[in-house]
Amino acid sequence: MENHQAQNQQNPQEQERRSPQNDILFVVSSAIHANWGVYNTQERLAQTIGTCRSIRDRVPNCDIILLDGGTKNLEQEEQNQIKDHIDTFYSFAEADNVRQIQSIQNWDIVKNMIEIIIFGSYYFGAKDILRSKYKRIFKMSGRYVLNDDFDLEKHVSAKDKIVVRGPYTSQFNAQITGGVTLQYMSRLWSFDASLIDYIVEVYKQMFGHMQNRLQEGGYIDIEHMMFHHLRSDLVETISKIGIQGNIAPNGVGIKE
Repeated sequence: MENHQAQNQQNPQEQERRSPQNDILFVVSSAIHANWGVYNTQERLAQTIGTCRSIRDRVPNCDIILLDGGTKNLEQEEQNQIKDHIDTFYSFAEADNVRQIQSIQNWDIVKNMIEIIIFGSYYFGAKDILRSKYKRIFKMSGRYVLNDDFDLEKHVSAKDKIVVRGPYTSQFNAQITGGVTLQYMSRLWSFDASLIDYIVEVYKQMFGHMQNRLQEGGYIDIEHMMFHHLRSDLVETISKIGIQGNIAPNGVGIKE
């Protein structure tokens, strides 16, 4: 990680040109070891490295933090493969709540609840640092890559705002989601770092919301809860967010 930062600083002219990106953070989720989906561990690792490379290609001087919510900690060799592509790595594999959720047989529930836990926990624990060090924070799902539709300036210029793709009509019956009929896309979105306290509260609300919906015999995912809980006056929507990849359950390609 330190070596990769040094490489970014080798060219003083390039460093000067890129220096404004020091206040941009990408927080990337991963599940390198997983019990579901069509991709094995090595494929997931390679795809996650591809995610980080795509970020470096388009935002060379940003910080990248990787949050892993897989079934086990990374082996040393796996850590060695990924360490030069990120700045900081956190594993939640040994967290009691994550381990408990991993035992659930429905992978949709596992994926959504663990994502809420790892992002909510990280943002809560680091909120003071995030508020003081960064101006823009991106949430990005691992295994996907940024593409030519990604426009950094559209995000950076949205001061005091959240930038997200959508809303789109739900694929679920309203009775399943408890009446939430629209959704924002959650693979890539960003927010002004000044909103970090608000974002922490939204993650708390989403965790409780999903628990309640499951207890009532329904289901709701992060996309629908984002639409339900994010204040509309804080949201700027975008038609193309600039991300592509293959979904884990069946490998089908998506481009947003």
